[in-house]
Amino acid sequence: MVTEKLEQKVKPDVAKVRFSILAYEQTSNRAMEQLTKSSALMLEALKKHGILISSLESTQIDKNTKRARKDGTYNLEILGYEVQQGFNLRLTNLDKYPSLMNELIQLDGIQNIDAFFETSKEEEYKEKMITELSAKARKKANALAQAQSRNLKSVYGITTEENFGQAYAIFSLEYNPQEYALDMAADSYGMDLVMAVPEYIKVGQRITAIYELN
Repeated sequence: MVTEKLEQKVKPDVAKVRFSILAYEQTSNRAMEQLTKSSALMLEALKKHGILISSLESTQIDKNTKRARKDGTYNLEILGYEVQQGFNLRLTNLDKYPSLMNELIQLDGIQNIDAFFETSKEEEYKEKMITELSAKARKKANALAQAQSRNLKSVYGITTEENFGQAYAIFSLEYNPQEYALDMAADSYGMDLVMAVPEYIKVGQRITAIYELN
């Protein structure tokens, strides 16, 4: 049995952005109106940056009743209503990412923003790595067999494992001016924050081959 593994740094070309819009008002109607307004501003921002609405997916709207709190007491006075809707945006032009994210994060009601980067060439990288690893595995197996005065007969079994899924979470965006605007002068950049695309993501492949010997 021979195991070979390979890891590469590749440039991401896709960003998956998750965020939600939250609105709170004393009545359900007003809360929904506020959610609708905030959603409209978000859609305007996408349009401004030339991003198709088809790139955006939304989840169902969640509604929660907010009541006054007191230890050991339930069903107290209703203070208001909170409505929230989640969104998933697939961005294929990463040149638009910094300015879009900077604008979205400053909109009222938008929260819990996370960005995950990946490559659209995943299958291509997998195929190339498997080909390279297969050749390395057979070369190593040949060397091991010859060291024991044996010859390779055939492949008994092969398993592969990749870690493309782990690469998606390498970069996470949270609204933290101290972290993302650490070296920026406010008088030079105003309210803009640094929303950078990672230079690379790591992708890997491992192959294990079992050979039959003569």
